Amino acid sequence: MDKEKLRKIVERNRRRTMFQNCMKVVVCVLVTLVLVTVGWKAAEPFAKKGGISTDDKTLPVIQVQAGTNTQADGSGDASKELIPDDKSPVNEIPGWQADGNGWWYAADSKTLYSNGWLTIDGQRYHFGSSGYMDTGWTPIGGKGYYFQDNGIYDPNRDPKKVIALTFDDGPGPYTNTLLDILQQNHVKATFFMQGVNVKRYGADTIPRMVQLGCMLGNHSYDHPDLLAAGPEVAKQQIDQTDQLIAQYNNGAGADVIRFPYGKFTKEMSQATGRSCWFWDLDTRDWETKNTDATISAVLDHVNGGDIILLHDIHETTVAACQTIIPELINRGYDLVTVRELAASRGYETEAGVTYYGFTDRDLTKDTVTDKNR
Repeated sequence: MDKEKLRKIVERNRRRTMFQNCMKVVVCVLVTLVLVTVGWKAAEPFAKKGGISTDDKTLPVIQVQAGTNTQADGSGDASKELIPDDKSPVNEIPGWQADGNGWWYAADSKTLYSNGWLTIDGQRYHFGSSGYMDTGWTPIGGKGYYFQDNGIYDPNRDPKKVIALTFDDGPGPYTNTLLDILQQNHVKATFFMQGVNVKRYGADTIPRMVQLGCMLGNHSYDHPDLLAAGPEVAKQQIDQTDQLIAQYNNGAGADVIRFPYGKFTKEMSQATGRSCWFWDLDTRDWETKNTDATISAVLDHVNGGDIILLHDIHETTVAACQTIIPELINRGYDLVTVRELAASRGYETEAGVTYYGFTDRDLTKDTVTDKNR
């Protein structure tokens, strides 16, 4: 092979090697950019939670104001507690942390804030005794406070304009239509269900109730007079219905109890191990079975703090809710579960206690619960 041909081969191989090396560099750069982008997208929610804007050129310093006026009932400033073993910071310290149970705030590598108020970047938050940030209606020191989904305290929410719609005897063939109405209006309700109807309609309705943030209640298996039937029958009826509800509620039974016909004793309610619920506005929709009458029964008599009794097994009742729910919202009412209603008035619900209503009248007369009855 002559020297000229050899020189050309060497030059061609050199150019090929150089091209391959350049392509490797380009690929490495592209892969790095992709990894950085993906990593930032994954961290972005946490950055935003801590007050960091992705549009900022620099990351602002988070200002945390913690006082020293701590109170056992959580009404004072948040205190620093050791981070328990089941929590571990996943973000920058100090700063917001999150796990499957909610948001919490690491004061440093060993402690978190809990059981009180904390001001972060000028916004007020409240943390429970377990260290998690509170959302929704929360009872603190005997008063109700409302926190947005992001945990920021909202002083404009009026605890006197909160009511609970409760539906007995279902689920039924019209319950999904009612759930559509609740979903469209972004409100919640409490469903006190009969086991016999859970068998028929539970699979299609209970998961939706849970998804919408509604509360599940036990109303016996087939609605007998449990006061007359006795404690053994009452336990059997409630246990049987809990087992049926649990099939569609990740293995858990009902959160709350309502006895058929409102007939029970304190001993019976205590035996349930859960809070029990009466009502203070009876629409008698089961009797009239008339849409206009049900609408009037609610809108002409409603007061803040009411627990309203309705029945989702009646088509006329569900039709009435098409009018009732938007109008209540238009009047400034907040439609929540029974437990949230209690929280809006500063009550931590207790097992074995029966609650009748949270209107100003109930509060003045001390008839909210059966403790003094």
